[in-house]
Amino acid sequence: MTPQFAGAPDGIRLSDRLLVEWVAKARRGDPFPEPWAQAHSPWHSMVSHLVELGVLQSPAPDTPVDTIARDATAGAKVWLEQNPPPEPKPAPPSRAATRGRSYGR
Repeated sequence: MTPQFAGAPDGIRLSDRLLVEWVAKARRGDPFPEPWAQAHSPWHSMVSHLVELGVLQSPAPDTPVDTIARDATAGAKVWLEQNPPPEPKPAPPSRAATRGRSYGR
């Protein structure tokens, strides 16, 4: 599921990808990643973000944390398969490399 911004498709942000990658690999006791580690409630903040990304269905209030974590890990792995990282773009030429070139003059 592609994130939405004002009802329009919004590209996947690097911070979103890094969170989902962390969730896919995290083990019990791993410290929460930044910036979620700084949240008032890192666990709830991360779960809410994963729900927004479509990684996880919104859990019922009485769902055990272990169940949510297991579902999040499985969902993160599926999400990563469905949303491969973008192809790297070549770096633009440096200013030194373009110095002396005339562009249409």
